[in-house]
Amino acid sequence: MSGNKISFTTDSSGVFVSDLSNDIQLIDKYGDYSNLIMNNNADWFEQTEYIIFKNELRCIKKNFLVVLKECKENKRLLDLKYHDLDNLVNHFQTSVIFLSTISGFLQATRVQFTIPDDVISIISISISTYISLLLSISKYYKLDEMKEKIQVLREKFSLLHNNLDYQMDVLGPWMSRNVWIHHDPKKKLIEWSGLYKKLTEEYDLIIENKKELVTEFEIIMDTKSRNYYHIKNRQLNYSNRIKLNEWDMKESDLEETIQKNKPTRASISLKHEELDNWEDEHSEI
Repeated sequence: MSGNKISFTTDSSGVFVSDLSNDIQLIDKYGDYSNLIMNNNADWFEQTEYIIFKNELRCIKKNFLVVLKECKENKRLLDLKYHDLDNLVNHFQTSVIFLSTISGFLQATRVQFTIPDDVISIISISISTYISLLLSISKYYKLDEMKEKIQVLREKFSLLHNNLDYQMDVLGPWMSRNVWIHHDPKKKLIEWSGLYKKLTEEYDLIIENKKELVTEFEIIMDTKSRNYYHIKNRQLNYSNRIKLNEWDMKESDLEETIQKNKPTRASISLKHEELDNWEDEHSEI
């Protein structure tokens, strides 16, 4: 075959052999991998290009994970404090609504129940005093304002968290080193360097955003509050692990029972709980 004219030939198995034009397209996409000779797969990972890639990947991955871990911890403490404030504010508001309703009911039915006016007056004054006390305490400690600040900060941390998760998803396809086997290392490194530049720029923006969020976080959560909710968080994690372990044991027992009755069933799962929508028992991979 000569020139760039497109033509096809077949080998003994009947499979089409690519012509020069197809070779050019492959080289343009994957590089000149056909001239690379490696004794075994391990040699692909001893190349300078792969080592550079590996070090940069580990570095950027570690940077994202460090920020992600701190982000999740801060968000968890904010969630706990918000939950306590929300319960307290709801308790105050529910008490005000309940007592106001009781006061109105007694005043409206004092004739029917023949309740003396002095008693009604004392009850009304007591309820009014209690309501005023609750509202004054809530206003003094700025509970509603604090609750709103925490909610806004929680939303900001959630956005940062999702951004970090997205960056880790972008890194995902590069986590497997097998993508380097039978690829032109120079072309692969150029492809990685473009992504690495974008990830580094994104990391700088994330760090700047994190600095502002941590500043707000430390204003809302002083050392005493952080220590208190760290302990509370560990207590909740401990109790949750106990409950999860109990359910794991129950599911394990159920799995054994099902295996005895239906040995062909591989696992206990509902259709919407399948992890891999592309799973195919006839897949060649």
